[in-house]
Amino acid sequence: MKIEAHLLCWNEKDIMPFVISHYQSFCDKVIIHDNHSTDGSAELAREMGCEVIPFGDKTFNDQHNMDVKNSCWKGSDADWVIVADFDELLWLAANKASTLRWYLELEMVAGQTMVPTTGWQIMSDDMPKEKLTEISNGYYFKNYSKSIIFNPKKITSIGYGPGAHECSPEGEVNIIEQSPSPLFVLHYKHIGGVQRTIARYKDCCKRLSKKNRQMGWGSHNCESASKLRREWKQRMEKSKPLY
Repeated sequence: MKIEAHLLCWNEKDIMPFVISHYQSFCDKVIIHDNHSTDGSAELAREMGCEVIPFGDKTFNDQHNMDVKNSCWKGSDADWVIVADFDELLWLAANKASTLRWYLELEMVAGQTMVPTTGWQIMSDDMPKEKLTEISNGYYFKNYSKSIIFNPKKITSIGYGPGAHECSPEGEVNIIEQSPSPLFVLHYKHIGGVQRTIARYKDCCKRLSKKNRQMGWGSHNCESASKLRREWKQRMEKSKPLY
């Protein structure tokens, strides 16, 4: 069984070693699609043995992101492809590469062509020291229960929309629903404290493309610092350990 990961990246050097190590622990190949990072992310990814493919222009353009996610995996000879943003980790409760591969083998034998996930928003004032999954406090968030893993030999089109929160797959679509799914998408956008989040949102707001602004895509990145602090407090208060 072959597993291939495609991760979209912009300025993720601070979490890059943890994310790449996580995916390399169970994937046969990790490909980074870099949106003109300026912090050395692309160089570090290459040093860690990943193929790096630049895409888009120097703006944050959801149309470019959708185009990449809807096409980057086509022609792959893998049995499973993972298509995700860089701060999204595919994770199974046991958190062992061998167990995750075993789980996906069972799903393939069962005829699954897409595996459902449970979204979990991670919240933390801290940054990881050895691996991202040291940090598990958060809460269930339906929007992050994304269809990020599927069989490219069976799925002919994935049809992701903005943010890949929804998709319209075509081909041999077979999904055995599990509620909740033991396969998680852990979203690590909100770690390292509220100031890191505010700075990140500010940078992303500056990069919003003309089309994003017209369509309202990514408008949450332009929220005020005071609103982000209020939301941060509310999210921290409802967070609990996942494991």
